[in-house]
Amino acid sequence: MPARSHHRIALTCAALLAAAYLATAGPALPGSPETAHAAGPDQPNIILIRTDDQSLSELDRDTMPKTMRLLAAQGTTFTDSIVTTPLCCPSRAAVLTGQYGHNNGVLSNHPGYPALKDKGNTLPVWLHRAGYRTAHLGKYLNRYSETAPHPTDVAPGWDEWDTALSGEGPRYYGYALSRNGRRVTYGEHARDHLTRVLNHEAVRLIRTYTPRKRPLYLQLDQRAPHMSAGPTRGRCNRSQPQPDPLDNRRFAHRHLPMPPSFNEDDVSDKPSFIRDRPKLDQDARHRMRLTYQCALASLKGVDRGTAAIYKALKHTGELGRTVIIFTSDNGFYFGEHRLRTGKAPPYEESIRVPLVIRIPIAYRNGVARTPRSSEPVANIDLVPTILRLAGARPCRSKSHCRTMDGRSLLGLLRGNTSGWPDDRGLLLELNQSGGGNAGVCTYQGVRVGDRVYTEYSSIADQATGTCQPDSERELYELGSDPYELNNLAGRPAHAVEQAQLSNRLDQLRDCAGIAGRDQRVNGRPFCE
Repeated sequence: MPARSHHRIALTCAALLAAAYLATAGPALPGSPETAHAAGPDQPNIILIRTDDQSLSELDRDTMPKTMRLLAAQGTTFTDSIVTTPLCCPSRAAVLTGQYGHNNGVLSNHPGYPALKDKGNTLPVWLHRAGYRTAHLGKYLNRYSETAPHPTDVAPGWDEWDTALSGEGPRYYGYALSRNGRRVTYGEHARDHLTRVLNHEAVRLIRTYTPRKRPLYLQLDQRAPHMSAGPTRGRCNRSQPQPDPLDNRRFAHRHLPMPPSFNEDDVSDKPSFIRDRPKLDQDARHRMRLTYQCALASLKGVDRGTAAIYKALKHTGELGRTVIIFTSDNGFYFGEHRLRTGKAPPYEESIRVPLVIRIPIAYRNGVARTPRSSEPVANIDLVPTILRLAGARPCRSKSHCRTMDGRSLLGLLRGNTSGWPDDRGLLLELNQSGGGNAGVCTYQGVRVGDRVYTEYSSIADQATGTCQPDSERELYELGSDPYELNNLAGRPAHAVEQAQLSNRLDQLRDCAGIAGRDQRVNGRPFCE
């Protein structure tokens, strides 16, 4: 019998064993009737490609044509995908746990990883337990290497670890990686550019571990288009994203996008952290324009990496049994609402992110591809989706499990919206000790349909940056006001609507789990 046939038989047996385990090992994953068959003919390889600070508008056919052609045109684009806390570390923690920050403990970049609860009970641990070889490349959670017993230690659950040392700041050159516990340093030559190195390692891992008896979970956390704090090459300066040298002149004539929210004229109805900002002057616009051009140029290397991964999977014969997910950890501001930079305030520019999933027909139960889905989804939904595909459970042992707050997207990927909740409410939350350049410290909000309602409980003092108690509200109707120009909070005509959304928020701010799937956690409300 050919080796490939032996490979298929082994994988099918593994999938059957996983299905048997799921049938007997306690609560099912989301959508329990089809959990045992979620993995299709066998467990797929799963590749998650995640960028850093990429806005929704920065994924298009001009900036990332290969990603659009190979993933979006062959997969499903989620047009209403958000992150529940628009900061790097909380967003990444949500994709390790399937939980909101109020449940996994991470609601800010500082302290970051040290705040993560139950660190040994996360996605790579669960996938490893289900038979996967797990590999991480690139950026991990903020302050991981600073708080591990040794900076190069491998985080729980990862078989392959090629991860940036967080204590050295966001660098594209002159950085170090932990390669399976060994420090490897890189210089300032073109070949050392971080995106090139990560792309090369991703291809190497695919060629090394596919096809094999064990399926591969590869998480590629790109640095781009995050701003840099290290050495530079080309026209982009130290505080801007660093493109691959091949792309230094790309987008050099691109103008800043100027939606109606750009340098917003009338901010008298906004919270004080926006209201107190002056309009952007010409110098600020010039700096933002260069940062924007550098961000777009830095994504060209990511785009080539996506194509290289696709080609490697074709070469190994694994493309037809590999799910590829592309997303970002949060959006970014380029002058909208007078915000020069950053991402923490919960406007659409920071919470809306690209999400594209290419899932082969074998894992869609043979149904036609769903090109687009407009259902409200969030980063907390990625872990349940991955576990459903893998036939895995959110448990590091039979009795030690997390209660996830997200839902599997597998039904939507198969064109089935019947199990998706109508008018789903998604929680927005942040709790950080300083407001930084964004000026906001603590808020909770709810996004329901085309309504988004936020309650701020602390903001940063403009002079000192320290957080001060606050009580301000925002309410927007995105259908008629997509750029969030008209704050309806406090207006008599919208008092009933505001009260209803405030009550909805009260149910979600401490929610845990999903009704009908999970047991209630300490009497708390279910998430939606």
